Amino acid sequence: MKNLDIKKLVLCLALGSLASGNCFADAITVGTSDSTNTNEKSATQLVNKPSITSCPTEFQKVKISDDASQCQAFDESLTAVMVYHSPKTPNEMLNVYLSAHPALKAHEPISGRTLLSSEDRNIRVIISPDNTGSQVDILITSAQN
Repeated sequence: MKNLDIKKLVLCLALGSLASGNCFADAITVGTSDSTNTNEKSATQLVNKPSITSCPTEFQKVKISDDASQCQAFDESLTAVMVYHSPKTPNEMLNVYLSAHPALKAHEPISGRTLLSSEDRNIRVIISPDNTGSQVDILITSAQN
C-alpha cells in the first residue's frame, strides 16, 4: 500500500460517486431499535465519518457559495476535500467560481459535470447538476506530491 496515490484515490472516489448519482450525505444507521445488547455497535459507529459542519465561507482558500448547505470536509495531510450542495444552477455556480478564482480553467462538461482546475492541478472544483441545484466537490492537493 506504500505506492497508493491518495490524490488519485480521492479523485476516483469523488468521480465514482458523482457518476453513480450518489452524493456524500449523512450515513444511514443500520440496525434495529431493540438495544438489548449494549456491546453491539451500529454500522455508522464503526465507519470513520467525515466532519459535517456549518458551511464556511472558504475551504483551503477556495470560495464556498454563500447559500451552501450539507457541507462535509475530508481534510487529510496531503489532500483535502469539501463537498456541498447549492440551490444555484451549475451555470450560476460556474460563474461564482470563475469570478472568485479567475485563475481556474473551466474544462468542457462531461455528462453535465464541469471541472475547474488550477494550472498546477492542486485545486480542482467539480460542479454537478443536482435535482434541486448543484453539488460542488472541491479537491485540494498538497504541492508536496
